[in-house]
Amino acid sequence: MSPMPRESPAPDGPRRGSMAETMRTVGALSSVGFSFVLAIIIGFGLGYLLDQWLGTHWLWIPFFLFGFAAGVLNVYRTAGKYLK
Repeated sequence: MSPMPRESPAPDGPRRGSMAETMRTVGALSSVGFSFVLAIIIGFGLGYLLDQWLGTHWLWIPFFLFGFAAGVLNVYRTAGKYLK
């Protein structure tokens, strides 16, 4: 008696380990929002501290914008890496 042939998975079918890979991707992408907000807070905080130290009232604005730009760049890089 010959053994029954195994059915090969469909090309679009599930692959072994795909759930683990999906969870890794979800984990990495879920941290993007946190890092975006954190970059803005750090930028604003540094500008605010410099304002307090130097006696100015406008340095928080460019540092806030730098933080925002850093956050956007981080989202762009992370999304580009995981959403190919």
